[in-house]
Amino acid sequence: MAKKAAAKKSTARKKAVIKKVAKSSPSHPKDHTCSIYCSKPRLPREFRDAALAYQRATGREVWVLLHGTGNLLPQIDSEISSHFVSRRREFEGRDVALIVDSPGGFARDAYRVAITIRDHSKSFVAVVPRWAKSAATLLCLGASKISMGDLAELGPLDAQIRSYDRETVMSALDEVQSLERLHSFSLDALDSTMFMLTRRSRKKSETIMPIASKFVSDLMQPVFQRIDVVHYTQMSRILRVAEEYAVRLLSDKFRGSPDKASAIAHALVENYPEHGFILDCSEAKQLGLHTERLPPDIQAAFDLVDFGSFTAIGRLQEVTS
Repeated sequence: MAKKAAAKKSTARKKAVIKKVAKSSPSHPKDHTCSIYCSKPRLPREFRDAALAYQRATGREVWVLLHGTGNLLPQIDSEISSHFVSRRREFEGRDVALIVDSPGGFARDAYRVAITIRDHSKSFVAVVPRWAKSAATLLCLGASKISMGDLAELGPLDAQIRSYDRETVMSALDEVQSLERLHSFSLDALDSTMFMLTRRSRKKSETIMPIASKFVSDLMQPVFQRIDVVHYTQMSRILRVAEEYAVRLLSDKFRGSPDKASAIAHALVENYPEHGFILDCSEAKQLGLHTERLPPDIQAAFDLVDFGSFTAIGRLQEVTS
């Protein structure tokens, strides 16, 4: 009974949202598409209505970066960043809202999109109804504010690398932190060995230290010898790239405290246990990001959208034919 009551309440709420959005829309709303790419001939009605409702409520010109289905432009890459750069004049003097729903892509291209919109628009807000993970999170850092839905997610910035040996995608942080853990284990092993030998032999620490050090060295040497130093350095540099891009995007908002920008960037790269970790609006705000929640009516309108069913990129515009 409780489930049926909840389902009825949810259905009634959705109908109320549709009615409210329809009431605030023109009597015969025109079909819309996106200026760069749309996987469907027309944007789905639910998304069109939600995007237009946001545009009317804020006065911001809506741009879109949604990665759902579609064979083209599946992630933030050089093709997408080139499209945004070539349209940079369209941002000038405008208050821009970029609606983002994306699993990510390449850090350098997300950075290019972010600085293109930020440097050429009058103001720039990122809108995340559902998720903006990895490089899409990096992109959002370039906005003056991130408007997030109730269940919206940002994510860590640790770079993902395809490992052909393991036939999987892994985080560059895995390798970097593994060395840190080995170092920590070595120190713990030395402490434990010193403690044990001191208790059993009752000799001075000056006498026991060389013995304990040799024991731990012999124990750990085969493990450390297997580390590819060049590869380790490459992984460290890859992580450094994402962190440096984040610092540059955040520095403009923390001019009075540059250390804050560096601390946030470092936390986004290294402080979370997995790449898919959820950073909701509260977590992002606690981290120091400038976030806000979407207005309830706009949030409810976006709740009706099946974001996974289409891909759309570019400025929201009416279909002319």
